[in-house]
Amino acid sequence: MPDDPPSERALVALIGAELARAGRPADLSDDCAHLRGQTALVTHDDLVAGVHFDLAQDRPEEVGAQAAVVNLSDLAASGGAAGWLVWSLMLPPGTDAERVRALTRGFAETAAAHGAAVVGGNLTRTPGPLTVSVTAGGPLLGPRPFLRSAARPGDTLYLTGPLGDATLGFLRPTFAHRRRRHTWRPHLREAAALAAWGGVHAAMDVSDGLLLDASRMGEASRVGVEIDRAAVPVSAAFREAFGAQTDAALTGGEDYVLLFSAAAPPPLRAWAIGRCVPAPGLWLDGRRASPTGHDHFRSV
Repeated sequence: MPDDPPSERALVALIGAELARAGRPADLSDDCAHLRGQTALVTHDDLVAGVHFDLAQDRPEEVGAQAAVVNLSDLAASGGAAGWLVWSLMLPPGTDAERVRALTRGFAETAAAHGAAVVGGNLTRTPGPLTVSVTAGGPLLGPRPFLRSAARPGDTLYLTGPLGDATLGFLRPTFAHRRRRHTWRPHLREAAALAAWGGVHAAMDVSDGLLLDASRMGEASRVGVEIDRAAVPVSAAFREAFGAQTDAALTGGEDYVLLFSAAAPPPLRAWAIGRCVPAPGLWLDGRRASPTGHDHFRSV
């Protein structure tokens, strides 16, 4: 006969033990977390099996890490630091304790690596797919948040890292490529350096594809965006697989690097990939381009 499923109490104890093992013990005995310090930024994201990850190809600890990264990346994109995370696990029937343990391990270790505290959460049963829901908050590092809406004509556009590994793991899901897909990280160090510098005009993270996200920045700022394809950094693994055909790297998303505009070169490693211009629209290598990328509710 199959083992009885773990009780909610047992799962809470298991999660608490994994958080402590990651170096960030949490008091899970109350309904609310008691936070100290200022929280200036708050964000929220959900990961749904079959939409954001595939349990036939992705390890549970990788899914847990991904859930932390997407939220910490949003804090970085707004010029913030890692503060705290609250998460909920919506578990379908048949979810065993080891899967919950692995999800927690990936989530807790990623949070701890970037200085975030996991301060609480919730468990519930669902008839639908496994879902990880996360809310994150943190302090602002500079005098103002980074906004999408502050780019100016004449600004240079920069990226803080290469694109393509996440897309490669999706398009060619070999074991090695799927592991590279999960090497993403939130660019919190870069955000801290940019906040200290003070020269950022507009910023966001690249989560839905460079072309789509750059067009969103342009629309919010009421400027046009010109991108030079040859200047965009693309991962070595993606180039090895696809050569000069880099379109998918520019539209695939889940890169979690920072895209920002500035009038002067920043004091950190960043790639100048284009510029902001007065006329609205998106241009790629001087030609009008479609803002193609990932949209949950459309085929693009």
